[in-house]
Amino acid sequence: MADDTAPHAKAPARRQRKSIRAEAEFRARLAVLGVTLLDPYLGNSKYHRAICTKGHLCTLRPSYVKSGGGPCRVCSGTDPKTAEAAFRKRVDELGGVVLQWHGTQKPCLVRCTNGHECTPRPNHVMRGTGLCLTCAGQDTRVAEARFREHVARLGGAVIGVWKGTHTRINVRCVEGHETSPLPDLVFSRGSICRICGGRDPETAWGNFRARVEELGGVVVEPSWKGALSPHRVRCAQGHEGNPRPASVVQGGQGICRACGGTDPATAEAFFVARIAELGGTLLEPYRSAAHRHGVICKVGHKTTVTPLGMRSGEGLCRLCKGKVWDVFYVVQDDLNDVIKFGVTSGNPRPRLGDHERDGFDRVVRLHVGLPDDVAPWLERAIISALRDAREKSVRGREYYHVRALPLVLDLVDNHPAIRAAL
Repeated sequence: MADDTAPHAKAPARRQRKSIRAEAEFRARLAVLGVTLLDPYLGNSKYHRAICTKGHLCTLRPSYVKSGGGPCRVCSGTDPKTAEAAFRKRVDELGGVVLQWHGTQKPCLVRCTNGHECTPRPNHVMRGTGLCLTCAGQDTRVAEARFREHVARLGGAVIGVWKGTHTRINVRCVEGHETSPLPDLVFSRGSICRICGGRDPETAWGNFRARVEELGGVVVEPSWKGALSPHRVRCAQGHEGNPRPASVVQGGQGICRACGGTDPATAEAFFVARIAELGGTLLEPYRSAAHRHGVICKVGHKTTVTPLGMRSGEGLCRLCKGKVWDVFYVVQDDLNDVIKFGVTSGNPRPRLGDHERDGFDRVVRLHVGLPDDVAPWLERAIISALRDAREKSVRGREYYHVRALPLVLDLVDNHPAIRAAL
């Protein structure tokens, strides 16, 4: 019998040791927090009276304090009386009046500075939100009235039940189409009808096919995949491509990259063939339609051309056309703190005179007789460097604030061809 009762006899001793450890941890935590305990230890889950570092009388439970909770509701702002006083003060600062208080987490009746009665939550107001949904344009009744007025102004009628700005509602447009737009999108787009606005899938599909036919092509894609998804088409020349309907209908993109000179394979073949036709030599591998490629014309001039430029009718050699571009200059408008850099050919006086009449009367740098493509290359390099430095042009393409001048001069003065000429 003695052996059977031994474990039960040890239980009180274990509970006592556990209680002693809990009390020690509790008192250690209070010492860290600077709190004075007024009651003897009553248990881990019992309330104890204490005084916080600011002198407030508070009640706390050891289990809550040991888990990281604050000892004083007044200091933490969770005391009802303190929270109410803070809320009333904040409402008064915002020009309102508290009519009814129901707690920090429940809507309280308030009259705003414009006389609207509203029900904000105190904890939201204390975190920085406003008092009145009506004044903020978020009141559902005001939003509904605004929406109905907007629909009527567009010649439509609301035929559904209003359920908020984020819920679709049935309307009938001026053409008689019934649709269900989101009120928020109606305000931002200005249209209530997907069909009239070209956003209806069937309508968009028909518009796309009609536009392709106008351009002499045929839509090969069997079904609609969306305005932003590529659709397979065949152009009048028999090339097949994958344009996006939104770009085609809006006029920003043709239906055939091969005919437009932007298809990599055909663009490279045309570019190489065109250079050979003009008696030139390509100095580097093909990279892209918009990239400048080094070439030598039939009389030996070394220059650069773009495949897109040649497809649009540009010649192979600007030097043969008299566009030497052997002068680089930097001028400054001291009155407006603006600099301008650029290139010209031959005698720079006419060009500098134009800039002088425009206010750029100080020549900061002027280099003439530059060889090959040094001047245009330097111009492009400076524009690229300024873009990397997040400097934006203040006017046109090559006009920048004077703070960009040190970077410009660093690139100019350290160019090998310019340093060799000095």
